[in-house]
Amino acid sequence: MPKRPSIAGAIREAAQGGANPPPAPRLKPALTQEAPRRAFQAKTREGKKMIAAPIDPAARQQLKMLAAELDRKSEDLIREALRDLFTKYGKPPIA
Repeated sequence: MPKRPSIAGAIREAAQGGANPPPAPRLKPALTQEAPRRAFQAKTREGKKMIAAPIDPAARQQLKMLAAELDRKSEDLIREALRDLFTKYGKPPIA
């Protein structure tokens, strides 16, 4: 079985110039010619902005159950709630 070189031996050999220099790091090709990639976005979401808010887990569960009962998406129910909120405060129901 061949003897494995020690770290100390490799350092000594490198200091004396006998070891091969480490390979140069591989550089990534420049991306200047490619346009930056955008994440996929459904056509139905074009021109829309996301709204996020921390919600109590029980409220989220109730929303999901209501959506299932009404056979509607949670997003649709949230939009309806926003329209009702805007109307309540005298704003145009644009949601």
